[in-house]
Amino acid sequence: MQQNLIIETTHLLVPIHNALIQVLKELQSSDWNKSTLAKHWSIKDIVAHILDTTTRGIAILRDGHFGESGPADEAYATLVDYINQMNAEFIRTAKRWSPQVLIELLEQSGPIHAKLLADLDPFQKATFSVAWAGEKESLNWFHAAREYTEKYHHQLQIREAVNKTAAILTPELYRPFIQTFLLGLPHLLRNHTAPDFAIIAVEIKGEMGLIQCLQYYNQQWNLLNESPGDKLYAKTIISADIAWKLFTKGVTPKTILSEVVLEGNQEIAFRVLHLVAVMA
Repeated sequence: MQQNLIIETTHLLVPIHNALIQVLKELQSSDWNKSTLAKHWSIKDIVAHILDTTTRGIAILRDGHFGESGPADEAYATLVDYINQMNAEFIRTAKRWSPQVLIELLEQSGPIHAKLLADLDPFQKATFSVAWAGEKESLNWFHAAREYTEKYHHQLQIREAVNKTAAILTPELYRPFIQTFLLGLPHLLRNHTAPDFAIIAVEIKGEMGLIQCLQYYNQQWNLLNESPGDKLYAKTIISADIAWKLFTKGVTPKTILSEVVLEGNQEIAFRVLHLVAVMA
């Protein structure tokens, strides 16, 4: 990971946790079984998953406890299958618990996990790499940012199901989230070539949005800190509301194609729509 592209997110972990607890306490009993953009997961299933990853994170970071060992096969698909199995096991167990039990456990564990992530040395090697960005090793700041994106997008899925997304769709919370997702672009585009020094841009539209540029040089794509202007090889323009759903597989490129703008090289501009910044 490029050292000059650090995204600070640990100061947002407590605010996003507090927002989660607030919206969960506002839910009606019938809301907990509502469907969400997370495939076959209900609101209650997502809450259970957040609790699972939070308590797992505490066990690893605080106690050095990893539970069972992961798969020996390091292939990405194998890792995804393993994670999906772990997730399903916990969600199945959590069906025995009431919504109130889930809320109480999250109230206790959320701040602990947030502090553990904030206390990590951001420039030390993380326990786990960010695999969806193609990394074999990651730094702690990227691991913490990945954890933030998990907590943020799952809360958005909950809020989307009950029409309460506005409270967390703010520039302060959204921009670091989507900027972290866009760190996966060099890996996504690794098999797509361009002339040396060609620059492409991804624009997330709206007040919460931003523009992320990449430059192709010496057979690889590199993220840029600044926009180079209008001389672009390709550009993809997506609204903020669509981007978070698209990059978490809540919608597909095909279903939202009429709502995005692709400029310049169409192959590369379209490829950007296939970014997946979750383990799926």
